[in-house]
Amino acid sequence: MNAIVQRYDRDAADYERYWAPVLQSTARRLLDYVDDFVHFVERRDGRVRILEVGVGTGTLLRAALERWPAAEFTATDAAPAMAELARSRLAEGGYEAAGRVRFLNSPAEALSLPDSSVDLVISTFVLQLVPDRIAALREAHRVLAPSGMVAYLTWLDRDARGPFLPAEEFDEAVFDLDIDEPDGPDEPHAGDVHSGRTAASELRKADFVKASAREEVLEYDWTADSYLEYKLDYDERSLLDLLDDAQRAELERNARDRLARLRPHDFRWHAPVVFARAEKPRTG
Repeated sequence: MNAIVQRYDRDAADYERYWAPVLQSTARRLLDYVDDFVHFVERRDGRVRILEVGVGTGTLLRAALERWPAAEFTATDAAPAMAELARSRLAEGGYEAAGRVRFLNSPAEALSLPDSSVDLVISTFVLQLVPDRIAALREAHRVLAPSGMVAYLTWLDRDARGPFLPAEEFDEAVFDLDIDEPDGPDEPHAGDVHSGRTAASELRKADFVKASAREEVLEYDWTADSYLEYKLDYDERSLLDLLDDAQRAELERNARDRLARLRPHDFRWHAPVVFARAEKPRTG
């Protein structure tokens, strides 16, 4: 288990509380992206088998279960605690998932599934974290049936159109502490996608056809309080671990004062993302 997976495994509950809500609305748009394909397969075969790579805490899975009541799902995640939390949330929410969902602990590049065993592979905000995105896409190709589809959503490697002032103000509050933050080694990962054209090109390199991608924007409305809580309790946890009680109190006080000077519309976050999809060629 690499450091990235270990972090998600350790922080599953906090991920669900602080980060999953930020991604939720945009992640669910991936279902719109593949809805016609799902219904086409249902009409053709009488069923559709869907694999979600990187189920996380189950936000997209729950929406897909509601949207496609006849679909069968396999949900994988490399972090066992994330998948277990997704399973628990299904049970607690009373979702009609009996016999329709199975969970597997598998990394994206080594799925524990037979060849040609699913019709659709979906994934949101995962393929930037894998060691090798092309390898993960080729694994999706392997498990897809002929004419099956892969569709994913991830971050674009570019800045938003304008600066996000709350992040800048929080960074200034950290600078005011005058502490040295150690630079740890980066865990190897694929990183964000450079452009929609790059996303389509990578799909073709993984032997998919009819590859396409579109660049969009994730929007999320924070408040001063919710953003500060997110930073202190989740996003900057490693930094907070370096501080003593007095420094933590000073950071919180300084950051709160800085954020209070901003206007409500300054807390709308805009982040570039890319939706990409492609098909596995027919055989014969």
